[in-house]
Amino acid sequence: MTEIVEGLGAAERERIGALRERGRFFWIDLSVSQTSRDDLLEVLGIPERALRPLFDFGESSAASRRFFADGQLVGFAFSCYLESTPTAGASPYRLRPVEVHVLVSGDYLLSLHEERISLPRLLGPDMPEGRSEQYLVYTVLDSMLTTEFDALNEAEVALERLGLTSSDMRAGRAPMAALREINSRLSGLRRRVGPQRGLFERVSVEIGRLEGLGADDEPYFERIAEQLNRLVDAIDAAADALAKGIDLRLNETTYWLTVVATIFLPLTFITGFFGMNFTWMVRQIDTALAFWLLGIGTLVVGVALIWRLVVRGSPAQADQDLAQ
Repeated sequence: MTEIVEGLGAAERERIGALRERGRFFWIDLSVSQTSRDDLLEVLGIPERALRPLFDFGESSAASRRFFADGQLVGFAFSCYLESTPTAGASPYRLRPVEVHVLVSGDYLLSLHEERISLPRLLGPDMPEGRSEQYLVYTVLDSMLTTEFDALNEAEVALERLGLTSSDMRAGRAPMAALREINSRLSGLRRRVGPQRGLFERVSVEIGRLEGLGADDEPYFERIAEQLNRLVDAIDAAADALAKGIDLRLNETTYWLTVVATIFLPLTFITGFFGMNFTWMVRQIDTALAFWLLGIGTLVVGVALIWRLVVRGSPAQADQDLAQ
């Protein structure tokens, strides 16, 4: 099994030194609160030009500014989605995004994140004995990428539920808050995965050229690039499905507004007609019965006829006819 080190305490520093002396490849997982630039410079010998992008978290700078390669080290930003703790008013989704900065050398794989978490425990990558060092880097990245597919699946399940709700005429309509939540989820995924896909072709080339990093004949990082392409395509497909769902809801709203306007059209005509006060009309409507027959009866008949014509041609009625 690959050696895993978490933290930079005294025991961990001693263990790292022993591993490097024996030439054992290891994975060191750290959070920003556990370490500093001076610690990494002292323990791992990481130069300042690599530390600068390694500690650059947040969305203030582009992902391309967090890439570093010099033949000895390759650093880049990646992301994963981990289990979130349920809190009141929080996102309804189970997984939350975590930005991870990765640094690969011939001796070790470093993962750095702002939250104080254990990526090896939460990701649980399969790291069998006897595989190449490139494979070990690949399996960690693949485990992180798999969580992004899981996050997309959450959004797709929520979208499917809304689709089933909107297709059931007896159920309530899809709330706009849920649609906005799904759109925000897909946009966040696209914003994170897009830069990863754009950079990873170069990342894969640079990792393949690292000195001292054991390799084999398998195109591991090409697989990661292909998965990133598939993930972006799947996100775009889900966004298209969401847009079509919103369009269907708007079309349904427009349809029912048209129905209501059409139903009240006879009322508008009749009130306008009776408001003209023709002499013949005033003389004929001289009893309560005449008023109800001419004033209300014609309105009811007109509304009933229009309702019959409109509803018989509505999508809901068509669905009911097909079901029968």
